[in-house]
Amino acid sequence: MNNKEKEELLYLKAQQSVNQLRWFYVHFVGYLVVVGLVIWNLIIIEDTVYTDAILAINYSTIFIWGFFLVLHAIRVFKKRTFFNKEWEEKKIKEFMGNKHNTWE
Repeated sequence: MNNKEKEELLYLKAQQSVNQLRWFYVHFVGYLVVVGLVIWNLIIIEDTVYTDAILAINYSTIFIWGFFLVLHAIRVFKKRTFFNKEWEEKKIKEFMGNKHNTWE
């Protein structure tokens, strides 16, 4: 494989990662909108014969969709930890470059 093919492969992988991240954010915003509407529904609901069924549907919507949102987040962010080895090495180099300044 030459350099151009490697660059194209890396570009396609990066494009796929960005696409997955974008769809996760769309999924997350949709979840927030629906949760807001469900909360509004819980606020304005009156005590009727169907109140228990409505509450069950509302709560199950929040919890089931939330569960699938967490699964989606795990799939998208599985290799993107906040404090991984790359981050540690970057911070070490950053602090070493500051001539070992301390708070003292």
